[in-house]
Amino acid sequence: MILPSGISLLDRIMNGGLNTGIFTHVYGEAAAGKTTFGLQFVKAMYRQGLGTIYINSESTSPVERLEQMTGKPFNELENLVKIFLPKGFNEQGVLIDDLELYIRDGMQLIVIDTLTRHYRLALEDKKTNYANHRELNRQAGVLKGLARHRDVAVLVLNQVTSKMKGLNDFEPVAGNILDYWSDYVIKMNVGRSPGERLLRRIVPEEGKSEGRLFLTESGFSVERTIEKE
Repeated sequence: MILPSGISLLDRIMNGGLNTGIFTHVYGEAAAGKTTFGLQFVKAMYRQGLGTIYINSESTSPVERLEQMTGKPFNELENLVKIFLPKGFNEQGVLIDDLELYIRDGMQLIVIDTLTRHYRLALEDKKTNYANHRELNRQAGVLKGLARHRDVAVLVLNQVTSKMKGLNDFEPVAGNILDYWSDYVIKMNVGRSPGERLLRRIVPEEGKSEGRLFLTESGFSVERTIEKE
């Protein structure tokens, strides 16, 4: 099943939209629009009467942005949008293990924003690094299995780290782990114009696709809008 975003260019980059049964990995620098990317599909699912599980590990809540994008208060959305807030890396793992308990009929999308934030915080304790790498790999594997066995789309948003060769280039956090599990990989960059975001599909490589979108109050747009004063 293909879950379209409702934005033609974004859906073209995604070969029609998010596919159920697969693991999609989206990474980008801070303020690149990763959360908007996820919420664009949450918004589309809501409009189709389909449900979403949204795991938010970031320090800011997605609720205000989702209300802005949909034009609806969250109390009108919460019957189809379930948001969970893990407080740490271990709690995130327990929640991912229990996700199948929360999947109901018509629930087609799981978004994790971001999978690696608590992981990076856990890495500050050097003594547990190996265990943390192994745990992240396990969590990603559970998500991949859930996508396949329950035929849901799993969208994992990820932070980035600078490459050694240049400050202007970056790579995903735990790229080796996430590359192993990912069926689709999308890279996001901040463009030069206000609100401009550049998206590129890296995996699958066949028919590589990229495009330019703009951040607006209602989500992504193919055209830049000028706010009225």
